[in-house]
Amino acid sequence: MLRARKNKIAGRKTSLEDQALGPVESADEMNLKLADVVPKLSRIDGYRFAFQQAFPGEGITLATVAKAIATYERTVVSTTAPFDRWIAGDEQAIGAAAKRGFVLFNTKANCAACHSGWNLTDHGFHDVGLPDGDIGRGKFVPLTSMQHAFKTPTLRDVARRAPYMHDGSLADLNAVVEHYDKGGVARPSLSGEMRPLNLTAGEKNDLVAFMLTLTGDAEPVALPALAVPAQAPGF
Repeated sequence: MLRARKNKIAGRKTSLEDQALGPVESADEMNLKLADVVPKLSRIDGYRFAFQQAFPGEGITLATVAKAIATYERTVVSTTAPFDRWIAGDEQAIGAAAKRGFVLFNTKANCAACHSGWNLTDHGFHDVGLPDGDIGRGKFVPLTSMQHAFKTPTLRDVARRAPYMHDGSLADLNAVVEHYDKGGVARPSLSGEMRPLNLTAGEKNDLVAFMLTLTGDAEPVALPALAVPAQAPGF
């Protein structure tokens, strides 16, 4: 029980607003100085108008940029997936391979140990044995179990989110299954749920077939058309 409680320590940020600007200045993502954000956005007519409409009297500031991103993120939700229709009683919603994969997910493959609940995540942090030097949660929590630990992602809409893992090192779901089948890199922080699975080729295919049923049928998001000055510096 103590280990489980330690693994569910909250992350660094307490709200979407707190998190929103992190990727902007991250060297691994947008790699933009926060001081440059407002000037860049202010040169785009469409953004100036949109921010005045959304935030009267405030316009474009770092605070309103964070609010805008967080507000949009709250609308990004998973829609009904084939798996949901199957659970609701439609036996034709998923195929035989996916049904076998669901059994494996909850038994031999041990996926449900962390990918649990309706959102298929325990919201905890675990070291799943990736061979890289990033210690993840260990940078902030000095516990052995938190070294190399990253938050368990939901598997909802998983087919839309390649490449996988915190570092994008696994190109597709087949590679993800292969990693877990091998059991990960042995080290003191490795999750106790990680171990060689000895899955057959057919079982691996069934697991992937099941995970593909977790993606909903939401329509692609239409990108807005904004007026960008032809000579705007920095774009």
